[in-house]
Amino acid sequence: MNQERPFPEGLLLQSSQIKTSYFKSITVPHKNLKTALDTLLINVLEPADTLVFLVFGVTGVGKTTLRLRLEKLLLEEFLPNLQNNLGQIAVAGIEAIPAERGNFSYKDYYTRALEALKEVLVEYKVNYGLTESDDPGLKHDYHVDGKDSLALRRAMEKVFRYRQLKAFTVDEAQHLLMISGGHQMLQQMNWIKSIANLTGTVHILFGTYELLNCSTLNGQVGRRSEDIHLSPYHADKPEDVAEFIRVINTFQRHLPLEKEPNLEKHYEYLLAGSVGCVGILKNWLTRSLRVALASEAKTLTTSHLKQSAMGDSRINKIRSEAQQGERRLLESGGLSIGLESLDVSNNQAINKSSTRIGRVGQRNPKRDAVGMKQYDS
Repeated sequence: MNQERPFPEGLLLQSSQIKTSYFKSITVPHKNLKTALDTLLINVLEPADTLVFLVFGVTGVGKTTLRLRLEKLLLEEFLPNLQNNLGQIAVAGIEAIPAERGNFSYKDYYTRALEALKEVLVEYKVNYGLTESDDPGLKHDYHVDGKDSLALRRAMEKVFRYRQLKAFTVDEAQHLLMISGGHQMLQQMNWIKSIANLTGTVHILFGTYELLNCSTLNGQVGRRSEDIHLSPYHADKPEDVAEFIRVINTFQRHLPLEKEPNLEKHYEYLLAGSVGCVGILKNWLTRSLRVALASEAKTLTTSHLKQSAMGDSRINKIRSEAQQGERRLLESGGLSIGLESLDVSNNQAINKSSTRIGRVGQRNPKRDAVGMKQYDS
């Protein structure tokens, strides 16, 4: 057994459930994630005029991992302040839920935000005669939720300011825009922008390529927001392939099996079968690990990978969404490459990976230095 593997030797004696839980807890920072993370960090720590950031990408590309990593680093950055000021909250966030029957509930949004900020007595917030004319920031369509919505928004704004909140994150943010009509979508973005401007809190929205619609709603929204594309890795870019192989090597070292597998020789299969998304790759390897443990295998094999691979129809759907999203980004001038090189089925890829290895650019696949340190910003 390789003594340099990162987990304790006693893990191999534990149950399959504990082994699987260990692997699921592993997070592998990578180049594209680090680029997006650095951009967000500098804009939170040194905010300029832009207070709304739209982070988008295909499912499984790592948006949730990016959000959790950002929140962790912000907490570490502001830890001295938090220790001196116990009332401060550096970062908080929620997951947006879809509108019911096309009616977005502002009241529910404010309630979830206040709960995320540990505010007390949320259900007892009172609108003390406050009307929309009292505050230009309240001039939006809140008739669905009535006066309670106005009181809750005012309470949320105060908590943002008094708790000195630096960043507020919204996962699955495309749900905020699931309202029919361009006018309503513009209203939603103006609403988010208004909260960010009035509180001085950076708002970071994580979602699918549907967030691309926001920057073209009008000039003001485009100027006051910034797009961050979390891209998958592409088979036609040698630097992407090299980074993806590094990720594979890191994951395989953490697989709690008696013998470390050699997965890099199947990098083409893994790259195609995950659409270049690290999140999809990890889920795939987790399923494969379960199969290997159930069969009491000493290592992970191609048979385990094949049994655990997503079906071609599902992968092709994800690939199609990624291609369409990147095509739209290319048309807007924000991208110079596409995903056409990944248009290959899983069966084709596994055949290629077993017979054609080491032909990517001028660099042969090899074991690079792996680990987390070089990405610990």
